[in-house]
Amino acid sequence: MRHVVYGTAGHIDHGKTALVRALTGTDCDRLPEERERGITIELGFARLEGGGKTLHFVDVPGHEKLVHTMIAGASGIDLALLVVAADEGVMPQTREHLEVIRLMGVSGGAVALSKIDLVDEETADFAVEEIREILQGTAFEDAPILPVSARSGEGIEALRNILFEQAEGARPHDIEGRPFREPVDRVFSLAGAGTVITGTSLWGKLESGATVELKPGDISARVRRMHVHGEERGEVEAGERVALNLAGLKTSDCPRGAQIISPGPWRTTRLVTLRLELLKVAPGPLDEGDEIELHALGARSPGRIDRLAERPLRPGAAVNAQISLEKEMLLFPGDRIILRRPSPVNTFAGGQVLDAALRRFKRRDAAGLADRPPVHRRDWPELVERWILEAGLEAPTPEDLRGRLGLLPGAAEALMGQVLARKKIRVLSGQPPLLVGSELLEKLLDEARQDLSRRLEEMQLSNGIPARDFMNGLLAAHLRPYAGPYLELLQREGVLDLREGRVLPPGASAHMQGEGAEMARRLEEFYRKRGVDPPPAHEAAHLLNFKPSAVEGVCKFLTERGVLLRLDGKWLIHREVLEEISASVRSWDVEDFGVGEFKDRFQLTRKLAIPILEWLDSERVTIRLGNRRRIFGRRG
Repeated sequence: MRHVVYGTAGHIDHGKTALVRALTGTDCDRLPEERERGITIELGFARLEGGGKTLHFVDVPGHEKLVHTMIAGASGIDLALLVVAADEGVMPQTREHLEVIRLMGVSGGAVALSKIDLVDEETADFAVEEIREILQGTAFEDAPILPVSARSGEGIEALRNILFEQAEGARPHDIEGRPFREPVDRVFSLAGAGTVITGTSLWGKLESGATVELKPGDISARVRRMHVHGEERGEVEAGERVALNLAGLKTSDCPRGAQIISPGPWRTTRLVTLRLELLKVAPGPLDEGDEIELHALGARSPGRIDRLAERPLRPGAAVNAQISLEKEMLLFPGDRIILRRPSPVNTFAGGQVLDAALRRFKRRDAAGLADRPPVHRRDWPELVERWILEAGLEAPTPEDLRGRLGLLPGAAEALMGQVLARKKIRVLSGQPPLLVGSELLEKLLDEARQDLSRRLEEMQLSNGIPARDFMNGLLAAHLRPYAGPYLELLQREGVLDLREGRVLPPGASAHMQGEGAEMARRLEEFYRKRGVDPPPAHEAAHLLNFKPSAVEGVCKFLTERGVLLRLDGKWLIHREVLEEISASVRSWDVEDFGVGEFKDRFQLTRKLAIPILEWLDSERVTIRLGNRRRIFGRRG
């Protein structure tokens, strides 16, 4: 069944509630105070079925002090029923409500000229002309104006037929592939049931027993039961007036404006980027630093104009802007907002959310704020591509993007397929995968090649650069959490090899310049021949006529590769020499031996004998027992 939501609009006491009662048979004034005073204070709800369609009515208060309640009711409506009393004509709240529903993106509706039984024909004609005048230039310019009387029933059937006719062509909500989402416009507690919230479901479907989340607050709850206009349901869908009985929530957890949404990667924000329109009737221009009150989906928060693409914003003009909020809100691209001032109370601006996760623009970057992509669904591939490119190397994941846009996994995957088909984005495989601009990745690969070449040119010989040091030099500090995925990419693309945590040119086990390679060969041969009489590096440099600093570097290279071993922090001995000593000890026909016997056997000084013995201990060739050593594996 097709569901279409009508919201009433109009000045106080122009007969909105009476008209809904005449159309549907439901009295939306349920509170004793409302019935006693004859005015609507809280939102009321009714429905009308026919021809395979259900019309849901949200009856809103008309008093100027309750416009915030009216705005809460306007969230999620498809069409408006503007009510103007024939005996009073257009009044202040008529105009303000009309601006609110226009700013909320409502595409049109019908106008009821109420209380027609109280005026003569001339007065009625004058009221119609006045209404036509205020509708000029709005989506309601061609809306039908029907004279009605809730008391006598005149015109009610004709209005009912018009409403069903308009519902047939109402623009469907953009809800495919989206989670269940319902802003809370009313909350109460029922004995034996607990917390109940009501609202107009904006997106998705929901089944009884499902888990939902409350935002802001990040509280999980289970759906006990669901009702649509008093009828219990096992499943509800977008466009219906839904009451949810929730287990795990207190009424104090659910203020008006909170949202019930299916679990997912959804994040609240205190900085919203939007297309902002200042009404022609606004009392003056709007500038950065101005304090406002932002209304969105029933929620409201004090805020401040943080940035304007062009300043100041003149009445009647529109511009991209950023607003800082005192309270967290859950917002997605396409959501509608209203700006009001608390004193004097008035609606002066409104607009559409462009992004709720965009960074704060600096004044010098205001041009970037002005150039924001559209948020219509047909433009989502371009929008998501732009988000990825703007993120740079601080690459988002597919989960980040679906959370930012408000999509279920299947719909997000299909959208990413469209984005990747545009050939400007690459996926870095991993858990989770990352999305980066192709041109930016090519630039990173080139920079890595140049950086590796430059750093290795400074070394005669090297076992490579520690991978952490290399990536820290390549990436800015805030990008270092991404070092792992980018290092893997550099390996896959053949920019470098990674060996034992060190970065080297592709295919190399070590890096060496021509002169360094010759120096390494001669030093290795020198220490092999010197055996157990090894000189320190500076003496080796003198004997071989090399620069001491170069020899130190080459010796470090040879020790890192395991060709030379540095014992006791100073003795450089060729590994083959130590392995020969090890083999000789293993074949020694003694049960144990002391330092002196060891010195004599291998013609060693005591200063060198002790470090070699300690090395033999570490290699499990010998076991120290007091002042003597036993050969490993021999029984005493």
